Amino acid sequence: MISEHQIIAVLEQLERKIRLLKGVCDDAKRRVDFLEGENKRLREDLKEQENLVKRLHKNQANSDKPFLKSKEIGKIVSNNLSATDTSTELKQQLDEYIREIERCIAHLSSLS
Repeated sequence: MISEHQIIAVLEQLERKIRLLKGVCDDAKRRVDFLEGENKRLREDLKEQENLVKRLHKNQANSDKPFLKSKEIGKIVSNNLSATDTSTELKQQLDEYIREIERCIAHLSSLS
């Protein structure tokens, strides 16, 4: 038969094991809470990055509009040539075109 002293020793061992298991369980719960918080933060970061990528693709698509083809530029120049009578006017017109092209280049450079 088991003595009272042996029963008390077994109960004390059982209580110690229960305390250890409770500590392990508490640690696991804290770890789960930490990982869930980190997971939430990472999902939010991912969503922000995806939104940024979408905005950048949209901006890129808007800036990729085709430039005028050389035939169309030739038509514009020939139409404007008939309107200009002197070489001074033509030079001023070309200077305006160059400034406009430089503004377009600066704008496109700022997008990238």
